[in-house]
Amino acid sequence: MIASRGLRLLQHSPTNKKLGKESNSAIVLRKFHQIVASYSNQSCAATTTTTTTTTTTTTTIFPSVNGQFFWKNERTAKPVLPTAMSRKFSIMKQNYVQERVLSTYPGAVTNGELTQTVKEKLSNNGLNEQSTLLATSLCCDEVNRVLEHDLGQVYGAHFSMGGLAGFPFGGVTAFTAMAHHIPDGGSCLVVYGPHVGIDNDGNVGMLNRVGRKASGACCGSAAAAAGYVRSCSGKEVEEGGGATASASASTTPTMMDVMDAQQSFVGSLLLPYADRLEGDLKEAAVELPLALFDAQDKMMKNIVSQACGEVAGENGKIALLGGVQINTPGDDNSDYFLPLSFELRSNKNEILANLLG
Repeated sequence: MIASRGLRLLQHSPTNKKLGKESNSAIVLRKFHQIVASYSNQSCAATTTTTTTTTTTTTTIFPSVNGQFFWKNERTAKPVLPTAMSRKFSIMKQNYVQERVLSTYPGAVTNGELTQTVKEKLSNNGLNEQSTLLATSLCCDEVNRVLEHDLGQVYGAHFSMGGLAGFPFGGVTAFTAMAHHIPDGGSCLVVYGPHVGIDNDGNVGMLNRVGRKASGACCGSAAAAAGYVRSCSGKEVEEGGGATASASASTTPTMMDVMDAQQSFVGSLLLPYADRLEGDLKEAAVELPLALFDAQDKMMKNIVSQACGEVAGENGKIALLGGVQINTPGDDNSDYFLPLSFELRSNKNEILANLLG
């Protein structure tokens, strides 16, 4: 059942303590110490030269009293990290995040893989790059502009239909306007869906952002909506419970609150999926974007059914690609996308092909 997807995915996660496996931090720390040990009998020297003098600074590894290691700069007495060590640790974290993404959301692909696959499948169905207009319905969060940029390398500038959490708040009006921008004789590609972050510690629903020391909620709008849904269903929202526990009934606006209209609708549109967010908060964090996708998929296809005729021409087609964006930390990690629906429709809303397979 869909409602149990989050639980099943977590049971395959390498960080499930119930299965007697190491925690995220324990895995990283153990591997870190293994790398450190390889340097334990070495001294690391670095030389820097100015226009007037040459200064040689020696950095030596010392064992600490608890068997771990640290590095001491002989001139400044400050701890430093050798370049080779830093590089290995960075790669190790990168691989760990990748493994966490793929074990939590099997079937996810990198942005690069997604872009190439979309380009090939649409081309095989008569949608070329020059006459296909890209439209997106993705969350306002700046981390989601990466996917739009990657797809834009193929299809050019995009038309934006999305708002908070990725819901297509532009509605029928936005789709109609977009359809009137399609090049003559062309078609459109609509990419939509929610997003979720996975931070350096493998926490789902969190993300390490540039310039911030600690990770934070991602998607914040989704997190607030999930907290609202839990409070409405009589579930107590625990303090410090992570991404799904950041709001309560007293702090979430009503549907009539025009000052926060989009968030009001996000919470209300998620309410029908409350049963999928019950139980452990970490499991709910995995399930949350999947539940949001189902709500958004229904909304997007209703919009298309009403406005599809605005795509002009006998051969005008609508490619609908829906799924979950997975944001990862740092520049070294690629973002991912979990495709959940990929269809080609006519301007009469007939399904011409299922491109997901």
